[in-house]
Amino acid sequence: MESGLKALWVLSVVLLVSNWQHWTYGKAVPQVPCYFVFGDSLFDNGNNNYLSTPAKVNYLPYGIDFDTGASGRCSNGLNIADTIAEQLGFDSYISDFGIGSCTNFLDGVNYGSNGAGILDLTGYLTGELYTMNIQLYNHNITVSRIAKILGSEEVARKYLSQCIYVSDMGHNDYLNNYFLDAYNSSKLYTPEEYAQLLIETYETQLEKLFCSGARKIAVFGLIRVGCMPSNIQKNPNELDASSCAYKLNDYVQIFNDKLQELLRKLNDRYTDAVFTYINSYEIDSDDQTNTGFTQTRKSCCEVESGSVPCKSLSFPCSNRSDYVYWDGAHFTEAKAWAFGKRAYKRQSPKDAYPYDISELVKLKLGDSDAYDINHAKL
Repeated sequence: MESGLKALWVLSVVLLVSNWQHWTYGKAVPQVPCYFVFGDSLFDNGNNNYLSTPAKVNYLPYGIDFDTGASGRCSNGLNIADTIAEQLGFDSYISDFGIGSCTNFLDGVNYGSNGAGILDLTGYLTGELYTMNIQLYNHNITVSRIAKILGSEEVARKYLSQCIYVSDMGHNDYLNNYFLDAYNSSKLYTPEEYAQLLIETYETQLEKLFCSGARKIAVFGLIRVGCMPSNIQKNPNELDASSCAYKLNDYVQIFNDKLQELLRKLNDRYTDAVFTYINSYEIDSDDQTNTGFTQTRKSCCEVESGSVPCKSLSFPCSNRSDYVYWDGAHFTEAKAWAFGKRAYKRQSPKDAYPYDISELVKLKLGDSDAYDINHAKL
């Protein structure tokens, strides 16, 4: 009892000092003490810059609208993770983990890696990357550092339980694994079996995240990969009425359906935590965030046909706010904002459930909240 009170006292002092630092410099206090990001190229903010891999975008025209230029984000400017950080009230960018040299980890860390997947095998042909398992390993390093700074694991756990965690994984397990002839996954597994393999692996990983202290976890489903310009160009004979490669979209929807079932199970199992589903597939539809964009199937920057990355030093389109896609697979900053706003504050009950991120922030986890979560219909 005494140690628990001491931990609460230490945590209160830490939060007070953190808030005081913001007040001193005239900055707004974030809604949560920290924000941790796990993901792939949709969320990567420069981690691959440190790795030996061609899957990095630290060259122009990437970052043409970013304040420091080409940062390693697969965008002309901010990505989805950045827009969520800004809506959470963080006045500076969340640090990339890089090679572990980040120092302001008390605000959170971005572990996202271009090409990464749920499976360790995914993307290995492109060189080094931070798979989900490696990202979790890196996060454990961060947790240990936070415990050292705050004085004990108990105080660190209480601190971390108030933070927001987002995970966006699975795209590359299809795009850079199952859909590629260079991998034998599609020969070994049916679409149903492969999705189940991903879900079983992801379940273990999300449990590890919980065990490291995460309690407010937003898990993103997969977007409409069949609508990416690169996939449209590679599958011209398999397009539906919306000009998307329907088979690719059908496959990722199998994963999305199973992911929702998994999150229901995790919420039943861990009543002192919340795993909420961000319905990326729904948010990424033409009648949702794509409304207002005039170019929804073309890349803004110059790319090779059927490829993803922008040509180095090429000239992108000037009307970037009209485009959904920056390159062959990734969103423009304008689309990232449209997407991030719906993930943070749902505009439809289908966007996120049982909570959106803004509601996740306000949750005071306890028995009553656990009851509501377990009886919420996903």
